[in-house]
Amino acid sequence: MSEALLKKILGGAIKIEEESYALYVKAQGVAKLPSSKALLSELAEAELAHKEKLLAIMEKSASIYWASVSELGSETGEIEDLKIVDYMQDATLSEDADYPTMLIYAGKREKMTCEHYRSLAEGPFARYFPQASELFSKLAEEELIHKNRIEREYAERVLKKS
Repeated sequence: MSEALLKKILGGAIKIEEESYALYVKAQGVAKLPSSKALLSELAEAELAHKEKLLAIMEKSASIYWASVSELGSETGEIEDLKIVDYMQDATLSEDADYPTMLIYAGKREKMTCEHYRSLAEGPFARYFPQASELFSKLAEEELIHKNRIEREYAERVLKKS
């Protein structure tokens, strides 16, 4: 497998992180509670940090950047998947989407991103780029952390009011 393929895969991951960032910025405009806005701001910043790490690895491909992989993910590697949004009907993100719809959409997006990163971490790609495998494994953990936070927000702001 070539460096060109690695860069293409990293480029795809950068695009995913940019789209997630844009989603959280948009959702901040719909959220009403300061705590909800703060959560979405934290998630947006986390997606930007992922993008920056991926860009640094793609552009430099130096071992110093691979070392920063250990900063990602859960310290224990154990993140609870609440599965709140897993069986909900897919949400469409429109200009007039409300906050609960955005949370469902975001939770499903984080799930999809987690699964995508896990497939990169565990698939044939991992054999040729073991450092990238570790990176995508850690990014998968990060996305599951985000999903957990979104689902907790949904449970607190939407389900408790029902």
